Amino acid sequence: MSDPSDPQWDLLPDQPEPFFGLSGKYDVRDLKRSYNAFIRKFKPEKFPAEFQKIRAAYERLDDALRYGETSSPNQNTADWHFNWSEVLQEQQKPGSPAVPPQPPVDANTDHEDAEPVFLSDEQPLHERVRAERLQDLYQELKTLPVKTPYEYYALAFLSDLLEGHSQSFPMWLLKGLKAHPGDPALFELLHQYFVTSDALEGLEELLINTSRVVRSDRFYYLTENAWDRLLRNAPFHTFRHTLDACETNLLDHQVDHLLVFYIHILKAALWKADTVWLNSTFSLIETNLVRLPPWLEYEFHFLDLIRVYQKEREVFLTGGPLRTIIDQTIQDYCTQSEQQADQSFLECQQLLVSQRNELLEEFDITSTECETIQIVWEKIAEDVFERINTGFHESFPESLEQRTRQLVAQLSQEDSGADYRRSVKIPRLGFLLFLAVSVMISLLGLVFKGDAINGPFLIIGCLLILNGIVFVISSVISEHVVRAFYTSWWRQKLMQFYQSDWVPLVAVALQLKQLKQKQFKKNKAYNLDEVAILMLHDVSLYFYTTAQRLLTACE
Repeated sequence: MSDPSDPQWDLLPDQPEPFFGLSGKYDVRDLKRSYNAFIRKFKPEKFPAEFQKIRAAYERLDDALRYGETSSPNQNTADWHFNWSEVLQEQQKPGSPAVPPQPPVDANTDHEDAEPVFLSDEQPLHERVRAERLQDLYQELKTLPVKTPYEYYALAFLSDLLEGHSQSFPMWLLKGLKAHPGDPALFELLHQYFVTSDALEGLEELLINTSRVVRSDRFYYLTENAWDRLLRNAPFHTFRHTLDACETNLLDHQVDHLLVFYIHILKAALWKADTVWLNSTFSLIETNLVRLPPWLEYEFHFLDLIRVYQKEREVFLTGGPLRTIIDQTIQDYCTQSEQQADQSFLECQQLLVSQRNELLEEFDITSTECETIQIVWEKIAEDVFERINTGFHESFPESLEQRTRQLVAQLSQEDSGADYRRSVKIPRLGFLLFLAVSVMISLLGLVFKGDAINGPFLIIGCLLILNGIVFVISSVISEHVVRAFYTSWWRQKLMQFYQSDWVPLVAVALQLKQLKQKQFKKNKAYNLDEVAILMLHDVSLYFYTTAQRLLTACE
């Protein structure tokens, strides 16, 4: 078993499960937690080689888990790392010692039971490649009337080395799978080709040809990475036409793999696809919601949030340049690789922190159009935080109460604090004065009621109604005063408060509520509970504190 403090690199790439410390029953979330623990230590910018190994192992297990392709722990792993190009180089150096490579074996076959591969002269192929010209061997293999899976494997590598055709390697694997349907070695080798290849030339044709050979829903697992590449680099109508053509060839009517595939591909497709295709795809998934495991439900919920945001996006982008940057960061998270998305998100956090005043001006505390984007931003921030956090623990520091008291005391002593107290008192004093006058008039009416018995009671009733109206008006004025002072005064001070240290917004809000009506050097703090509520609804403060949290976690 491996762990981030003592990684067992020798377990990679063939044994990713023990490398990540996984055994027995585990799911995508368990794998992601383990993966995040590793990359917190082996960050791509500091340990690029180690990160690539960890990432490749994670993607291999993640793909298998999502599509239910996980192998049994007792199965042997096939050897896919025979380097045919080295053989070609050694043939150009006479006298080089022969180091016979091991041919791949079926993952379900024990090594003792595996049979060597022979050609017509009964000499093992892995010995012949050292002694004969690869061109001659390639021609001989091509002419064999019946070929074993390993011979198709050899033809794939030889064609890639000798022909130079971009699609020769996968096409030989497809021919092998057509001759030996379901062969695990050829299937996994083709899957790894789709994972690692960056070739775009002829990709649509290759996908369609693959769907003619692999006609079950395993097609989605096999080709998922190729669809990512096609969606990213080709017009959407090309992507859609190719996908429709492939799905026409599939015979399997099970939807489990299809659901996993569409939820995966929608994350990027939401920013590129047409409305008709999106509506159809979402409808398909919603019809089969009961079939989704919890982790996939979470992914679909995020996609649904993105879809809601896109409907509100036009209104959101009517603001200044910071809104455009935030919007682009969300797009990058959905469409770029994980590493690029994290980098884009962190760069955005640095920008938000550095442009504090612009951020305050960008969002009003009553920005109702930002509710959805805050939820989306929070989910992205949590995902990135789990990967980059190097030991930052979120907690309420013991000094928080003292620091909050100091903040309120400081604000109470400033000139703006005096103006604030006077402004808050005025509507209250006005209401109390009106109430006092009303009581006096009511008493006088009762004393001098005369013969009109109902007159005083009518006056009292009218005064009560007027007092209610005055109370509402004074409350509205008081709320407006608090909001105005919060916008012009409290927000800046709170951002300065967060410059020195990060604590959850809700923690500071709770402290402010507890300090309501407290005396600070003969100055009473008014309406701190309302200030706390405004804090929690302040979009600018939310973006700022979230950025501080992410940047603190990186330190």
